Amino acid sequence: MAEATERKLTRGDLRKAFWRYFWTFQFGWNYERMQSVSYAFAMLPILRKTRPGDEEFKEAFIANLNFFNTNPVLGAPLIMGAHAALEEAGATLDTTEGFKVGLMGPLAGVGDTLVWALYNSIIFSIGAQMAIAGNILGFFFAWVFMFFPYLGIRYWQFFWGYEQGVDLVGRMSGGALQRVTEAATLVGLVVVGGFGVSIVRLQTILRWEREVEIPEGVATQIIDVQEQLDAILPQLLPVAAIALCWWLLKKKGWSPIAVIVLLFVIGFAGGALGIFG
Repeated sequence: MAEATERKLTRGDLRKAFWRYFWTFQFGWNYERMQSVSYAFAMLPILRKTRPGDEEFKEAFIANLNFFNTNPVLGAPLIMGAHAALEEAGATLDTTEGFKVGLMGPLAGVGDTLVWALYNSIIFSIGAQMAIAGNILGFFFAWVFMFFPYLGIRYWQFFWGYEQGVDLVGRMSGGALQRVTEAATLVGLVVVGGFGVSIVRLQTILRWEREVEIPEGVATQIIDVQEQLDAILPQLLPVAAIALCWWLLKKKGWSPIAVIVLLFVIGFAGGALGIFG
């Protein structure tokens, strides 16, 4: 769409908006309007070019302080780039605000699934596994695979959204977002579930002793409870712990803090009583 009109924005204007977004997007976050403060701040270089009059600039700036909330990695830069194209084309404030509201919800669902539930879970699980093994590179692994991929995907989204303009709405329709979300959720559950038993380390040191008769007399038989559990199902206790956390969070509505406190109490008591080790 941006190609069909006389350009008011330069590549430099777009880059200024992008870097403002990249470095400050969660600044000024609040419960009333969520990300609107940083969104308006990032759009200032665009608004100053597309709405040069003092009054229209003021009106646009205030409008961009309306409630805004979506995924900051996968969603926000796409909307912002397309918004810049709309501003350049002379769209009304009602149009730009409706555009933002229409996309921020669906993109939040896709972004939260792909970024928080899938990608972050995988990267931090790998980094945590390296750290548990005593490898300091676990920290750097997580940092590198957070910063650079997120920078690249944000930059691409912003300028792709700018080139698409209003056509972005059509490309986001047709149930494509829902299908991507469902597929990502399934993959994420499988991957995170596989990592769970390797990160959660829980075993019992209980042993059961009994007297048994043998031809030579009476002997003491020691039965290792952990060995018996492993014979039934390897990693049974870690799986049970994960299942307990899921049940409390999803079925009983417990908060994560309450679950953490419960795990702490169980672990401390179990260790003191000689159950876990």
